[in-house]
Amino acid sequence: MFNTLKALFRATTEKAPEPNTGRPVAAGLPMGVSQEDLEGLRLDGRVNIKLIGLRAHPDALFRWNDDDYHHIAAVGHVDLGQGAHLVRFYLDNDTWLQANIENGQVLEYKLFDFYRVAHLSDAEFDNLINGEDKQPDSIGAQTIALTSTTEEARTCNYQRVWGNGDSLWSPPVVFEEQVMTTESVSARHVAHHAMLYERTIEGAERMEYLLLSAESDGEGSFMVVHNVGVDVASVDIDAM
Repeated sequence: MFNTLKALFRATTEKAPEPNTGRPVAAGLPMGVSQEDLEGLRLDGRVNIKLIGLRAHPDALFRWNDDDYHHIAAVGHVDLGQGAHLVRFYLDNDTWLQANIENGQVLEYKLFDFYRVAHLSDAEFDNLINGEDKQPDSIGAQTIALTSTTEEARTCNYQRVWGNGDSLWSPPVVFEEQVMTTESVSARHVAHHAMLYERTIEGAERMEYLLLSAESDGEGSFMVVHNVGVDVASVDIDAM
């Protein structure tokens, strides 16, 4: 399972685990990882992210304002095992910044938008995850067509990144996230059944990602989320 997830999130660096530095654990972060390792990102902090040039490419569904600082209202942590982690910083504008970490080192950042969210019943969620009749554009399909949420009527097609590229359908990847908020006494647990897709933004040398995820919080809430995102360089993150 770990090797699969490492490949999925493009963690390719192989290094021996680093010793415990004795640094205090910040809220929501893995043991041995500090906010300094994450460009100063922290729960209840603020962050500005520069995506230079993205506005010049109207083909991108993902939109971002380079000028604003956003409050980090929650931090999510996914332990992938063997020193690999995902840390997600949830911002006050319904976006989230994900850090892919291995052996204490950040390998990459991706910024996602909750582009489309649909709440499901228990039966709908079960059928989406376990149903034998796989529908087009459902989680695990080879391609996903996503219609723009803006007034501009257009559809973008994304190709599956994970699983067997020749298969018309691949099972979603399952992982559990622990989420801390500024008001948390204890972490909230969210189970994800996810699949990653990508496409090239027309006229740009960058990819746009679609992370399609069916989620359950263990408290009777079920939803399917279309997260649209792009890569972010560490130098473009200004946290305080």
